Amino acid sequence: MLRVTTKPSNRPALKNWIIPPPYIMNAELRRPTTEKKLFQDWPGAVDGSGRVTPAEESLLFKQLHCCGYNLSKLYKRAHKRVTPSIRREYSKWVQRYNQIRTRIIEANLGLVYDLIGRSRFESLDRDEMTSEGMMALLRAADTFDPWRGYRFSTYACNAILRAFSRAALQDSKRRSKIVGPYEVDFEKSDSAETSRSDQRTLFAERLRRILHLDNAELTDVEKTVLARRFPFEDDRQRQTLEDIGKQMRVSKERVRQIQLTAIAKLRKAVTRDPILQ
Repeated sequence: MLRVTTKPSNRPALKNWIIPPPYIMNAELRRPTTEKKLFQDWPGAVDGSGRVTPAEESLLFKQLHCCGYNLSKLYKRAHKRVTPSIRREYSKWVQRYNQIRTRIIEANLGLVYDLIGRSRFESLDRDEMTSEGMMALLRAADTFDPWRGYRFSTYACNAILRAFSRAALQDSKRRSKIVGPYEVDFEKSDSAETSRSDQRTLFAERLRRILHLDNAELTDVEKTVLARRFPFEDDRQRQTLEDIGKQMRVSKERVRQIQLTAIAKLRKAVTRDPILQ
């Protein structure tokens, strides 16, 4: 997108005008019939989506540079005198320029991701490569010359790979200043493990409160089975279903059924807990 200038201007009327974008000068742009020829099917390919054909690509870039050329001429005219017609014309070409440039970038985003997948720069983070690749793609779109007959994909791929190489070189220089070897494991965050530990602690505290307030409405038998199967005290040993059955004089299967019923009640109580929700 074109940015609003913050530089001071000799004319107050141009202080907040958008600076004309860069463009490739070609003799075709000076011809009086060029504008009508390039924009006779407007918006044409700009309204499409996905990849573009070579013919559409060439037309889009010529339209892009034609917009930049016209914006530059209008900007120079506005330095002498600003009129409503110049403002309207300038706004029209700015809108067209942004539409065309956005269409070109969207049609070639796949180049960045494809080169990331095939590159050998293992030291670079994927997010960093994506950022460098996108910036290189934007710069390539501004400097590509469609009148030379080359495909933009070839030009952009070279620009993106050069950006990866520069980023890898800078990363290598940064690492050379670090005292000691670089270890990948030291760079990993333990936030996920810490979060799970905090959740387990909170869950245990709320479960104790549910049992203390009897929010699960457990029977005395169910409380006994749970206390012996899952003791909160560290010094108490967890008992087996068979041991509990012998103490209560019931079968092991019956103890298992009581345990499942009690756990189901606790699950319902946990889902109703306002803190854990």
